[in-house]
Amino acid sequence: MFGACAALAGLLTLGPTPDAGAPIPLPLGRTTTVVVTPALGTAVERAVPGTAFAAAAALDAEQRWGEAAAEYQRALDEWSDAARLRPSPALDRAIQKAERERQRSLLLASTRPMRGRFESVATSINPLEEGRLLRAKVMVVRAARGRAPVDLTARTRAALEEALRLAGPSRGSAEARLLLCATRAAAGDHAGARLERARVATAERHDLDNALALAVCAAALGEDAEAMARLEIALLRPVPHPLDPYSLRDLYLANDWDRLRGTPRFETLFAAALPP
Repeated sequence: MFGACAALAGLLTLGPTPDAGAPIPLPLGRTTTVVVTPALGTAVERAVPGTAFAAAAALDAEQRWGEAAAEYQRALDEWSDAARLRPSPALDRAIQKAERERQRSLLLASTRPMRGRFESVATSINPLEEGRLLRAKVMVVRAARGRAPVDLTARTRAALEEALRLAGPSRGSAEARLLLCATRAAAGDHAGARLERARVATAERHDLDNALALAVCAAALGEDAEAMARLEIALLRPVPHPLDPYSLRDLYLANDWDRLRGTPRFETLFAAALPP
């Protein structure tokens, strides 16, 4: 959000954003407040009508995981009923997304961060895995509401920073660093996100195991071509590394790729895992 006050005679205009239509006129002598939201692309859950998914995302934003899981179940029921009447691939994918987010919310509701040596293995979660789950929720909320939730973003960063602390200088720290890049970028801190990426060593950037995290970071920064190239590297790598169809479908549904979704290059990449 920003304010623009016309200081010159005549009529000033605010140039269009990538998704804008006509320029916005700014009359002389008045302060005009314009809300600018990033071009977020098309999420699978927004491709079909429904109210429950948005309600679930709002609960995720407040970290009310158990209640969110119940709302995701309601979204499942809502879209499943619609699919029985008028089946479509779009509805199928929305149903899959609601189920995936329901699972994530349930997991977050039933686990706690691993903080001490006497934590129960069955109910504990390590910082990197916690960061992965929380970052996914940041992206879901951002897609639903147009902005990343402040408290959830802060918790995500704290988990990933703890993962970095525990990893030390090991090669396993690159994913956490790149997920921090994506988290900061999603919250609008592009300079901080690029700084996180700059701390990833050249050798780590060439490591195929980091291609997907590099794609996520680039996508969050709006670097669509770079994100697509890294995504192709991650998914087209040779045996024994290819993802199974379930993991590919799960990856396709992620809000990280909403700006790429619908483009022929992106859809072709996932076509084998996504039947028509």
